[in-house]
Amino acid sequence: MTLNYFTAADGGFEPTDAAVGPWAPDMLHGRFFGGLAARALENEFVDDGWRIARLTVDLFRPAGFDTVEVRTQVVRQGRRIRVADAIVSVGGTDVASTRAIVLAEGSPPPGDIWQPTAWESPHPETLPKIEHEDGPSPVEQAWDLRIAQGGVRSSERSRVWSNDSGVLLQGEPLTPVVRAALSSDLASPLSNGSDAGIGYINGDYTLAMARYPVGEWIALETTTHLAADGIALGASTMYDLEGPFGTSTTTALANPLLD
Repeated sequence: MTLNYFTAADGGFEPTDAAVGPWAPDMLHGRFFGGLAARALENEFVDDGWRIARLTVDLFRPAGFDTVEVRTQVVRQGRRIRVADAIVSVGGTDVASTRAIVLAEGSPPPGDIWQPTAWESPHPETLPKIEHEDGPSPVEQAWDLRIAQGGVRSSERSRVWSNDSGVLLQGEPLTPVVRAALSSDLASPLSNGSDAGIGYINGDYTLAMARYPVGEWIALETTTHLAADGIALGASTMYDLEGPFGTSTTTALANPLLD
């Protein structure tokens, strides 16, 4: 059975149990604010020959289980660039904002450009599923994570595949943009987690895509962790089964550890 993270309501979205976040049982997961914003921005500002190249999600307030609404506004409309914002409110209070940079497609310029060596990953379906002592929760049923290396509670570099088998909104399949937006929030726990647990909560994340991902599996490979005075920066390269397609970066604050 396909799990729904949200169902449509009058002018908004009602969360299901699968939308819970990791920090508290009555708190929505911040990745869904980026997902719902990406859905709205894609529907309103992307058409043939244009593509979302960047989404920056600012998470400035925790939110409980209540009706979620998304409103959008144009910041700039140019010949080759569009900039638009989406504001997410929960229970009538603004909790997050997302800015999209939408670019016109074109022909690449001539010349060779250096690129890093891509991670040679095993196929995610060859990696073991995470076993849960008390059985999977609704979140864990809907979000399949396969660890190739490290993980959110590890001191190693992390390489993790994710597959959202749930849908953001009942009856509506995930688009590649929304799937990437949902997965990119993983950059924070993967780059900032430790062998003692997750001690940072992210205040934002930025997804940048050279192309849209293909298929259901998306991987994040951590590339950066820097921290000082309770403030951390993290970055990951994002992959699909065809190779790297984008990056996710995040800033985070020290927070009580999740074991």
